[in-house]
Amino acid sequence: MGDVPNAGQLALLFAAIAAFAIGGVMSLARFWQDSERLRLGPKICLYVGILFGIGVIIWHDKLRTNWAPLDDNFDAMLWLALLLAMFVAYTQRAHPLRGLDFFIMPIVVLLLVLAAVFGKAMPHTYVETPWSLAHRITAYGGFVAFAVAAAVGTMYLLTNYRLRHKRAAPAKGFGSLERLEHFAFTSVTLGFALLTIGMITGLVWALRTHGDTSLGPHWYRNPKVLLASITWIVYALVLHSPINPSFRGRRAALLSIVGFVVMIGTLFAAQFMPPK
Repeated sequence: MGDVPNAGQLALLFAAIAAFAIGGVMSLARFWQDSERLRLGPKICLYVGILFGIGVIIWHDKLRTNWAPLDDNFDAMLWLALLLAMFVAYTQRAHPLRGLDFFIMPIVVLLLVLAAVFGKAMPHTYVETPWSLAHRITAYGGFVAFAVAAAVGTMYLLTNYRLRHKRAAPAKGFGSLERLEHFAFTSVTLGFALLTIGMITGLVWALRTHGDTSLGPHWYRNPKVLLASITWIVYALVLHSPINPSFRGRRAALLSIVGFVVMIGTLFAAQFMPPK
């Protein structure tokens, strides 16, 4: 069983949640009033939240005397949230996209809340083999990419709706439809590749152990496996959008969001499964 986070770690975790939430609200406010304070505030909150999150990870790993990342569910949720936050920090510095931080911050906050809930109430370590480690890293990497695709897909739908109904977007809007579509498609491509590798390594892991995993001998009927398969099919449709005009634009954006919702279900299924 994994080490349960103590009160100090949870307090620092909630401080990170507060920083990300405040930054997201300030980012939203920029659509109505663009000022130097509202430009600088979200960045400060974002970096402070990342620092707090890193502090929780270091504190947690030091107490359990294990510095391997993604080694238990509390650590895994923290890494997922921080990877998303760090992606936003990099993107907004290198290739700014207005509104991206606001749409991703709720996902970051949700993951941190889940870390507190699952880490305190249902702590467990993961089975450690080379195949399981590869499966976990690629599956979580796919989750991060799909989260970005869902956020950008939402931005695409809102921008498309305003253009179709001839409504001016507040401030400068979310960028052009072409840029949003390209951004989402790139994220889906990366996420699909990682998810495919994750499913293959998970399959090999299950076959090599003859079903002797936390999924049980009938692993192919487990909700986690079924949901992951549905996610793979949904994003396979999104990737076919360039050659199938009926799936381009709004439908591809909507499918990106649907796929991520199913991916969230997969994450919940993984957490509620009993550890090996």
